[in-house]
Amino acid sequence: MFGRLISGFVSNRLGDRRLIRIGGAAELAGILMVMIPVQGYWLAAAGFVVIGAGMGPIYPAIQHMAPANFGRRHSAAVIGLQMASAYTGSTFMPVIFGLLQQHLGIGIMPVYLLFFAAANILLLEVSYRRMREGDVQSV
Repeated sequence: MFGRLISGFVSNRLGDRRLIRIGGAAELAGILMVMIPVQGYWLAAAGFVVIGAGMGPIYPAIQHMAPANFGRRHSAAVIGLQMASAYTGSTFMPVIFGLLQQHLGIGIMPVYLLFFAAANILLLEVSYRRMREGDVQSV
């Protein structure tokens, strides 16, 4: 919520893509904070706050970009697919993590988070490049 609140104040100045990239970078920084082996849990707790703040602006910014990327006519359907994908991920990611951590231990959490953060950033950058090169056209 904190990340979305802050992003609401700066979104017009930064633009959606820059906001998403800053959020992704903050998410990665938070994951690295969680991975640092230190005595106590304060750094990891702060890392989770940074992860949450970084993830905050990504989903709304992606939805906000839908009309520009896919045209107003198709934007409602695209946003529906985005929401369905988000809900599917929020349903299955905890279950999959729970199964993994039972077999591998709780130490797998930062790697699990890093995998999905990297996949998110990579796929967004690939889609940006495809739109810039004209492979995906707005309708």
